[in-house]
Amino acid sequence: MNSSVMEEKILKKVMKHVPIGLVVSREGRKRKVYYINQMAHEMLGYTREEYIQKVEGGWSKFMDLDLKDIIRDYHDKIMAGEPFEVTVPAMTKDGGVRWLMLQIVIRMELEPVSYITMLDVTDRMEESRRQAREREYLRECASRDSMTRLLNRGTMESLIQRKLECAGNNGAYAYITLDIDNFKQINDLYGHWVGDGVILGLSGILSERFGGGAYVGRMGGDEFAVFLTEANDRDAIQQQAQEVLRELRQQKERMGLSEAPSASIGIAFYPEGGTSFQELYHRADEALYQVKKEKKNGVAIYA
Repeated sequence: MNSSVMEEKILKKVMKHVPIGLVVSREGRKRKVYYINQMAHEMLGYTREEYIQKVEGGWSKFMDLDLKDIIRDYHDKIMAGEPFEVTVPAMTKDGGVRWLMLQIVIRMELEPVSYITMLDVTDRMEESRRQAREREYLRECASRDSMTRLLNRGTMESLIQRKLECAGNNGAYAYITLDIDNFKQINDLYGHWVGDGVILGLSGILSERFGGGAYVGRMGGDEFAVFLTEANDRDAIQQQAQEVLRELRQQKERMGLSEAPSASIGIAFYPEGGTSFQELYHRADEALYQVKKEKKNGVAIYA
């Protein structure tokens, strides 16, 4: 047996068992498969004939691969005959999905011929997604108050400041600060578990009443804040604040308290109340302490 025949047999054996898929095909309107190895069709569960039929019917029929995008994004590499890499989901014969990393070389000779190697990277992609979910969960935990799951002070300040910096002259925002009245006495008289119940009750009221298009946060202790991104109807906002107080007082029966819990609320509007987080925070706080000084269980707007 001469050396060229031996080399050809060895090459065929290697290509049959190499742990990557290989497809060589003529591209164009009438795609034709010149060569596929065993791994190429087995990694997706197809027979050789089924896989050839799939490929010749169009890559996009079983892979999330848009040839127009490929040609546009890798035009220079295609024209130069240089390899490029894409990672795509592909449909298996049983209806599942496997992620394949494709390295593609297209030779522009008499006709465009593509040489594609395929590596199954499903496990790698799933691990990457799992890690991404974990990172997102940790970011979410770091941005929220551990007890109420409302946004924490740092997150509120960051989000509000970013919003205000992009506001220009057309923003209509309101910063609402709330402080539970006589909270220390509640803890001393009924115990901390009752105080925690009042805090959780108020956080639920705020989330339900303002949660749709607002930032709702616990700023620490018994202090809460709401930042409204649509504050054109100021009378309605003041009425909403009064409703929060009414619902909070209703916690008396639910928790078996001798006196209804209450809160003091201060509101500052952008821009007259301030154009930064710190300015709005302090102006709303001034309004709140005016309520504390006069009667508690009320709402005041900074003027």
